[in-house]
Amino acid sequence: MNTELESLAKRAQAEPRMRFSSLLGMVYDPAGLREAFGCQDGRKAPGVDGIRKRDYAEGLDGRLTELSQQLRQLGWRPSPTRRVYIPKGDGRYRPLGLPSFEDRLVQAQLGRVLSAIWEPEFRECSYGFRPGRSAHDALRRLAEVTTYGGTQWIVEADIKGFFDHVHHEHLMKFLAHRISDPRILRLVRRFLKAGVMDDGVFHASEQGTPQGGLVSPVLSNIYLHYVLDLWFEKRFARQCLGRAYLVRYADDFVACFEHEADAWCFRGALEERLAAFALEVEPAKTAVLRFGPGRQRSQTFTFLGFTHFETRSRSGRFAVGRKTAATRVRRQLKRVSERLRALRTQPGNAMLVFLRRHLQGYLQYYGVSGNLRSVRSYFMRTGRLLHRWLNRRSQRRSINWDRLRPVLASALPTPRVVHNLHPVPPWRKPAGSRMV
Repeated sequence: MNTELESLAKRAQAEPRMRFSSLLGMVYDPAGLREAFGCQDGRKAPGVDGIRKRDYAEGLDGRLTELSQQLRQLGWRPSPTRRVYIPKGDGRYRPLGLPSFEDRLVQAQLGRVLSAIWEPEFRECSYGFRPGRSAHDALRRLAEVTTYGGTQWIVEADIKGFFDHVHHEHLMKFLAHRISDPRILRLVRRFLKAGVMDDGVFHASEQGTPQGGLVSPVLSNIYLHYVLDLWFEKRFARQCLGRAYLVRYADDFVACFEHEADAWCFRGALEERLAAFALEVEPAKTAVLRFGPGRQRSQTFTFLGFTHFETRSRSGRFAVGRKTAATRVRRQLKRVSERLRALRTQPGNAMLVFLRRHLQGYLQYYGVSGNLRSVRSYFMRTGRLLHRWLNRRSQRRSINWDRLRPVLASALPTPRVVHNLHPVPPWRKPAGSRMV
């Protein structure tokens, strides 16, 4: 974050009710646009214009100067996003919006400005798409609450098609709480109304913000900050009979309660709250479950790709167990098999290189404490897939498992715990720390 954005963040934190009236200059700043260009991944798929990073780099200075001038004069308009669909593994497809490369630069700058204003205001329960926070922090916090927070009941919830149903007018009202610059609000509205190109057909955008856009994560956080986070902490939790906590990552969240009555009350109040802002709960993914220390056995639930269940520590105390969700395993194995099948005609060790990169990424997310057995099983199954497709490169089986095993041991990463998610007991925390 540059000096100007740091100053903006400090002012936003020092004056929570201040509305900012002059922000467009941070968006069209040529130095900031150049920095945004350097941060872009050149491997990203292009938008409707077909331009990639290497193409935009030709005559970069002139392109950025022209873009800055158009933004300054309010003459720049975003292109429609190119819609693509990726399989979810259950027969359904998730729509993604791919903005054009120049739109990425403007969205990156706009997102940094919005983050600088709202980051000091976001609640501690929010972990998605925020600097210095990750899904593992959300999982660690959930383990802390369920183990030492005195909760016994959990409401696992999911918002139905959240990114496709964000109400534009509600979002603009939320942005107006801190922004009075009409030029910034106009720029955001242009992004929201840019539309999508789906198989060459243009569709207007009446609601929603496309997944895949660089500004969409911060806009979704702002939306749920007012719709869910503030409502839960400032209103609902204060009316509960016992303790209540919320852990949210993007549109996936879990609410933890001390009493069952509070959990069921939240389940009903949540539907009313979301309906007031044009959202609805996904019934198939929303449930009230018992989970926490006690005499009764806890139920299982899935959050952020992990199935959570009750286990015991070495001292016999309640502990949160995790394993990779079965649906995630099946989905990933299917993708790996399809990719290895496509690479079997490639020369050299292309299949082995792909599998090594895939397992490195898999380990960085799923290599958490308590999940080592599941990770080892996944590594073994992907190795079997590699063995299968290596032997189908020709009509004769040229590689047996005994010959391939030592190659995999030396070439592939070793299954291990990368993230320690065991919660620290409150009585062992250093002085000054507290559960928030």
